[in-house]
Amino acid sequence: MSKISGIGENKLRELMDNGEIEYVQNGNRRLLAEAAIWDWYEQHKIAVRAACPVEA
Repeated sequence: MSKISGIGENKLRELMDNGEIEYVQNGNRRLLAEAAIWDWYEQHKIAVRAACPVEA
């Protein structure tokens, strides 16, 4: 999932440990849904302001 999302494996583990991202425990494995990654991303992204037009 880190390859798909661009979020590192250790960061994903940290997010799961902190309860910031949902996962399903299957034995020793933690399974992430792609939607959970994108939901987290949408909640934490920072909007970029539009550039001011430059007068010539």
